[in-house]
Amino acid sequence: YKGEHKRCFAYEAHTACDKNGYVLEAVVTPGNVHESVAFDDVYGKLIQSFPEVETVVADAACKTPHICKKVFQNGRVLSKPTSVP
Repeated sequence: YKGEHKRCFAYEAHTACDKNGYVLEAVVTPGNVHESVAFDDVYGKLIQSFPEVETVVADAACKTPHICKKVFQNGRVLSKPTSVP
């Protein structure tokens, strides 16, 4: 379900990429799973595989107290991308 009335078969690929756009980790969920919910799985896999990561860039959907606390407590910086004109 997407919203209260719309039904569709959908999925989302939540990915972690490097600065060149190469996918480092991915988690696939049903389409109705919000990005902030999938963040823990993607982030956990990312820091396990690439502990040298210092900065995590995420869009506004991931700017929640839980996510900010988790990233900061791990000694990393959480940043949001800038918009391109």
